[in-house]
Amino acid sequence: MSSTNKNIRPGKRQKELEYCEKLQLVDAELMSFYQYCQQMGFTEAEMEVICSPLLEAMHKNTLKKMLKSAVIVILLGTVLYTVVQMGTVAMHLTAFGRIIMIKALPFWDWRSLFYESCLMTNPFYNEYILTEDDCVSCEALEHVDRVNKVSYDYILDNYLNRDAPLIVTDAMEAWPVMNTDDFYFDNITQLYLQDEKLIDTVPCILTTNLRTGSSDLLAFLKRIHNPSVDKWFVHWQNCDIHAVKALRKFYQRPYFLSSSVSPAHFNWVLMSSDYNTNNYKKVELDSGLIMLAQLRGSTVFKLSPHNPCNVSCPELLGDLQEGEILVFTNYLWNFEYRPGHRLDSVAILTETVWDESTS
Repeated sequence: MSSTNKNIRPGKRQKELEYCEKLQLVDAELMSFYQYCQQMGFTEAEMEVICSPLLEAMHKNTLKKMLKSAVIVILLGTVLYTVVQMGTVAMHLTAFGRIIMIKALPFWDWRSLFYESCLMTNPFYNEYILTEDDCVSCEALEHVDRVNKVSYDYILDNYLNRDAPLIVTDAMEAWPVMNTDDFYFDNITQLYLQDEKLIDTVPCILTTNLRTGSSDLLAFLKRIHNPSVDKWFVHWQNCDIHAVKALRKFYQRPYFLSSSVSPAHFNWVLMSSDYNTNNYKKVELDSGLIMLAQLRGSTVFKLSPHNPCNVSCPELLGDLQEGEILVFTNYLWNFEYRPGHRLDSVAILTETVWDESTS
């Protein structure tokens, strides 16, 4: 007898033998029954009817096992999810995951995926691709026009349908926020800290020079709430519907925009305090109608043509002063900015679905 068999307890071995013997006996009985039915001349359909009670019992037993397995999996998943949500466990799992991703770099360079908005290509989404023929709309542009007291049709015909950016200087005069002397960073900070739906909001994109030890917006807002913290900048994108709606209290639909244009689906906050730099910050925007409203201070911006128009069209540089709105469609333009020197700055950028065929 092998050493494995010697290690099996007699009682357990006896049960296993009894179980195997029972299976062999059942198997022999079923085979004998099948052969008997064949000898009696039963057809396959008749045998199915005769054996239907046994088949139903087997199906019920299989279904019970499947349900039991599903319940166990759900319970284990719930327990695992609860454990992962614990702060200490989540921190260690995040650190462990980052270590694994770093170790995987020699075998798979995943860094390009980190900056992609979608990991899979949507076959039903046809993104418009620029050609050299499209570049005729920007090759003669030299600067960004400043206009006032304009109508929607005028802007549509002379700028938007030509992919030409513009600055409207009088669109914010009636906004309550522009007539409030005490509007500052604290107004936006308190908006997030006092709203239960916004406390846990997570921006889709957040970029800043401050190291808060966390990528959460709440940690950053608590940091800048300290008056001793200076020389910082931040921009973040609100894609949570509650955050998008809450921020609308600080801006309104400009008078020059038709009511047929849908409200902004995403909005951004751009803020800085005594942050002097000549380096531009790139903002990754969805395609559509873009409007940057300067609430306080100033912003220097740069609009760079997309490829292939970057060869024949110039970069457009400009500065946005308090109370002005930069308007453009970004099918043709990349948007970058830097805070105005020696000034605290607050601006709100909106992204709106734009369809020229229905405008």
